[in-house]
Amino acid sequence: MIISKSIPFGYMSRSIATDILIVSVFALLAFEVHLYTDFVTLPLSISVFLGTAISLILSFNLSHSYERWWEARKIWGEIVNDSRALALQLQTFTSHEEDKVSEIVKYQISWVYLLSNALREEHPDKAVRTHLSREEYSVLENYTHKPLYINTLIKKSMHTLKSLDSYERIQIDSTLMRLVGSMGKAERIKNTVFPKAYQFVLHMSIYLFLGFLSVSLANLGHHWEILLLVFISLPFFMLENTAKHLQDPFSSEPTDVAISSIARNIEINLLTLLEEKNIPQPLEVTDFYLN
Repeated sequence: MIISKSIPFGYMSRSIATDILIVSVFALLAFEVHLYTDFVTLPLSISVFLGTAISLILSFNLSHSYERWWEARKIWGEIVNDSRALALQLQTFTSHEEDKVSEIVKYQISWVYLLSNALREEHPDKAVRTHLSREEYSVLENYTHKPLYINTLIKKSMHTLKSLDSYERIQIDSTLMRLVGSMGKAERIKNTVFPKAYQFVLHMSIYLFLGFLSVSLANLGHHWEILLLVFISLPFFMLENTAKHLQDPFSSEPTDVAISSIARNIEINLLTLLEEKNIPQPLEVTDFYLN
């Protein structure tokens, strides 16, 4: 997640460098064709109309992409709240079973890390090893859906708690079900691909608009046309690229939801509630973003 006020221009321009190069070449060709042939210059109003239409479509695309990103952030906000609630419920409802409570809370920490890794298609975080036994970790490696395995460990440990009455078990089960529901919501976002055909049509429409515009501006002169066309194309390609990154908030990009940092903060919160001594530090900012 980008948290710096000054985003490096290189980060923004690197992903659209090829598009800018193609636009520059196209503008140069349009000028050369107009210079040596009787090619008709298009009225500027046609390009303006097309550009306005594409701007509206691009705005719609960016809005929907941000909605996906914001939904992902809200889901992880719910995971933070429910993870804290689970630890507090266990501490409040149980007595003289601190070891079991600590075990379940550490399972929950492992679950958060493993969900983060699964969404980003990464190997299990090193922190998982510190909260699981060697035997549990070796079994974990055989599971395709690793967070779900931790859910089974939590449920088994719950059955061993003797001081819980029926009402308290219902309350904790409700919290666990909300966590499983949040996992399903996050996986839905990850596995639902934004329509590729829509992205392709939008990208080609931007090129069509810039193509018409380059013909309309061909009488300006060689250098002025290329420079003006590049400046006009920059916001279109930058906004399109931003929308593309926001569509997958779990792809390890700077624009992603900072789920690694959120997982670390959950670990810090829960270990603090357990009054542990070895508590890790929050993740630091990498360049201009938080992972």
